[in-house]
Amino acid sequence: MNPSDPFQTLYQKSVRKGSSNPEATKEYSERSPLQKKYKSGENLLNPYFTFRGRTLSRIAFGCYRVGLESPEHKKALELSFQEGFNVVDTSSNYGNGESESLLGRVLGEKIDRGELKREDVFIVTKSGYIQGRNLQIVSELEKKNQEFPEITYYQEGCYHCIHPAFLEDQLTRSLKRLGLETVDVFLLHNPEYFLMDREKHNVPETNAKEEYYKRIKNAFLFLEQKRKEGKIQFYGISSNTFPENLEKYTATSLLKVLEIAKEVQTELGLEESGFAVVQFPANLLESGFLDRKFEGKSLIDIIEANQLLPLVNRPLNAISSQGSIFRLSYDPNESQDENLKNIKNRLNEVYSWEEEFLKLLPAGSYKYTFRTVTEPYLDQFQNQDHLSQFLERTVIPIMQQLIAQIETIAGGQKQTEYIDRLNDALPLLERYVHFHNIQNSHLLYEKIVKFYPQYNGWNLSGTALHLLHSSLKEGVVLLGMRKENYVRDAEGSFAGPLTTIQEKDWKQFEV
Repeated sequence: MNPSDPFQTLYQKSVRKGSSNPEATKEYSERSPLQKKYKSGENLLNPYFTFRGRTLSRIAFGCYRVGLESPEHKKALELSFQEGFNVVDTSSNYGNGESESLLGRVLGEKIDRGELKREDVFIVTKSGYIQGRNLQIVSELEKKNQEFPEITYYQEGCYHCIHPAFLEDQLTRSLKRLGLETVDVFLLHNPEYFLMDREKHNVPETNAKEEYYKRIKNAFLFLEQKRKEGKIQFYGISSNTFPENLEKYTATSLLKVLEIAKEVQTELGLEESGFAVVQFPANLLESGFLDRKFEGKSLIDIIEANQLLPLVNRPLNAISSQGSIFRLSYDPNESQDENLKNIKNRLNEVYSWEEEFLKLLPAGSYKYTFRTVTEPYLDQFQNQDHLSQFLERTVIPIMQQLIAQIETIAGGQKQTEYIDRLNDALPLLERYVHFHNIQNSHLLYEKIVKFYPQYNGWNLSGTALHLLHSSLKEGVVLLGMRKENYVRDAEGSFAGPLTTIQEKDWKQFEV
């Protein structure tokens, strides 16, 4: 064991050989519950499509915010394989390496039990960020004057690099955490951080772009070597800026990237380029991927024409034109106003109980209460993620101090009573935020049904996913299925045939 390696405990004990292949993925899909529930027909969507001969699920288990120590995340991942989802998207920096490690653990257990073969699944991972444990490694190397070349020092705690020396290090660590000999796809993760940094430092755009694409080409040359060694099958880029207008400083041009891939293929004398996958954000409020602004073509047109695999991220967490994060979740069958009223009444009961309960503490001995740190902000949360961040960073640290004070003065029994009541209140906060933000969701839902009446009666998340399936035709939507019910909800997006997409309609969905 190398005690100086901060990832040591995340590496798998054994390495699984092989990679996805056409025969195994086809057999896996044919025996899956997904295929049995949604056999391709007039009123249903086949949950699978083929890419380079491989049969892939239209929805992938997205591992952003998935952690090794969460039993809930592990159960959800296991269920996704059990149901028939056979694409998983992770990254070296998700969960500070724990996301890859959890995936490796679940894969290994299922393979050992004979429930899954390595060849059944299509694994995507990414590299580029230097944060957390990777930042520790980089800092130690810099102290020894052994730093990786071409690091972009974007901001404190977040650096970036796609130099071959760094990618070699990261791919090696990813394969160890995954416990795999080969990963199906390896992506450069948001390389536009280089452009963001250069723009911040007022570097002329022409100079920055020239260096940017030079670095991408060097990365591609390296990744072709890794293909030759059998460590990856395909490679690509995950960039938030693929859908942006090319006049924007930070935009990544897929057309230019394709030129680079062709140059690499020619220089190395390859029959086929390994550049095959592009990942980008797309959802009902961020429809730039449908705009025909790239020499008269849309991003999807270019992807389809070049037989690339599109991976769509953030399908349900949309960023509006005003910069607000909008959760695409709404059930038209729920009574929103009545629910909101009932939840507020229950919260008021908790607040009143707390006021009476805290009389056991000396007057003036505490500054904040659960009520004072939550009630004033109830109507300001944009979505559940916004609330979660507020709870983690503000509410919980303050409550921990108050809980410790209660134990000191009133004892463990009273402390437990207070904690139990807070645990009852937290789900109420989540439900309050959900129903408070329903109005915008309702307006968006009404607009969608106006243009696409076939979605009348569907919930908003299922509608959003199905519209993405329809826009991609053959592609994968990455969904954060961190809970078992999220896995089952995702299946509902296959309950209808592909919709003919009208790009102009999506411009009306802004809220």
